[in-house]
Amino acid sequence: MHIQRQLDRLIAENAIDDAIVIIQSIGNMKEASLLDTLIKHLQSTENNKLRNEIALALSDIGHNAAVEPIIEVLVRPKTKGSRGTLLYALENLEYFSHIETITGFIGDDTFEASLQSLLLLEHVIDNLSDVEKERCRNIIEPKLKKKNNEILEEALERLAQGSLFLT
Repeated sequence: MHIQRQLDRLIAENAIDDAIVIIQSIGNMKEASLLDTLIKHLQSTENNKLRNEIALALSDIGHNAAVEPIIEVLVRPKTKGSRGTLLYALENLEYFSHIETITGFIGDDTFEASLQSLLLLEHVIDNLSDVEKERCRNIIEPKLKKKNNEILEEALERLAQGSLFLT
């Protein structure tokens, strides 16, 4: 409880660098008892650096309760341009049910976010049904028509492999 109060105080005082030291230690220790505190701050902070460190700590803890809050923050317009780390944080978690949302970031935002979205898709692609692959393709194809992008092309190619539907 002491660490929680200290973290809350540091964030309230905008002592971000000191708060990050504590957050990193929570992640390193995989301190799941502070999961709710980290999620609360993930959802409330406007500071990209703090948000990214919290997402990484949640990923290190590895508790799937973090998936929904990370996705919620990821889709906020305010995170545009800083989604790469949030997407990376999902890698250690069970994000499968959100693959269509994640696929929506392929070819968008930053190169880092686009590439990380593709990597997340590739991690689960063999577990997708043909219908799920088709839905992901339907997200990507209109983007490719608007702008030629190698990452979008790679995503479509991967989706077509092993699928009954060929593009």
